[in-house]
Amino acid sequence: MFEKKLKQFAKMSQALGVRADYAQGGGGNTSVKLNDEFMAVKASGYKLKDMKVDDGFVVIKYKEIQKYYAEVDLESDTDFYKDSTAFVKANTVTLPGLKDGMRASVEAGFHSLVYDYVLHTHSVYANLLCCTKEGKSIADKIFGKSEYGYAWVPYITPGFDLTLGIKHLLDDHDVMPKIIFMESHGILVSSDDYDECVMLHEMVSEAILEELDLPNEFEYVGLEETGEDTFVSKSEILKGYFKGTGRDSKWFEANILYPDQAAYLSGNVADGCCGNKININGGTGEVIYKTNYKEALTMEESIVALAYIMENAKAKKMTPVPMKQEDIDFIKNWEGVKYRKNLLKK
Repeated sequence: MFEKKLKQFAKMSQALGVRADYAQGGGGNTSVKLNDEFMAVKASGYKLKDMKVDDGFVVIKYKEIQKYYAEVDLESDTDFYKDSTAFVKANTVTLPGLKDGMRASVEAGFHSLVYDYVLHTHSVYANLLCCTKEGKSIADKIFGKSEYGYAWVPYITPGFDLTLGIKHLLDDHDVMPKIIFMESHGILVSSDDYDECVMLHEMVSEAILEELDLPNEFEYVGLEETGEDTFVSKSEILKGYFKGTGRDSKWFEANILYPDQAAYLSGNVADGCCGNKININGGTGEVIYKTNYKEALTMEESIVALAYIMENAKAKKMTPVPMKQEDIDFIKNWEGVKYRKNLLKK
């Protein structure tokens, strides 16, 4: 059942997930509408690279999700974050041969609103625009007249509010845009054609690289195990980025650019060794992780992505725009983020 679409779904997810410049840790999500009733969407906390035709996703009744957002009464005394999560869960189905008990991505709502094939990533190239003051004007210049349609969404808290914001944006367009930038968050591309959807994501990255004249390189991310639950970064970019620069724990807290950094990095950095999950030796530039491998790699990927964005923003005289403290606090205390972080402990 749905074999062709699920194979395509797994293939496009894996292709993005193996690239740390596109997906860090369990960040980003993908989906495919299987028919006029069911949509397969990445499971919360699952890594894109681990997606399979029979694992790593849940199936939901997406037309019911569309209806929920079309009829939501914002004047009611409702905790919409809890309510929308419970509604998605209630409209989750288990198809024969699939695992039960997984939870849909917190972004399942906006996946239900767009085209059949959907790719949402935290691409460092897209986020170089999404997380800088000059980014929107650059995106407007590159994609404003795109034949595929383009839109920019100002920062909105992920989950319920972001889905509602994207719905309102789509309602204002005669033709649904296939390329959507989400400020301080990432890129969303969608299409009713599999090949076009995959092409669009790659095209966006290439267009940004060309416009900004950036080197088409992103350093391999890796760790070396040096003891029990102790890992050292092998990424040379980090040594150069932290050695003798004064970029310490306070610097991290002042430079949270998008939600996954708030979730995985904020509050976890210590200066020297080894007072926290992430420990930075400002003298040598060495980064040491004191946690399990899964969480250490997620943090490593997030820090390398941050360093890439900050370094290239500086090189191109672009101004990074950190998230507001209230938005950071929301992310850190959001139940959906706590659920994802708990998965890293297993």
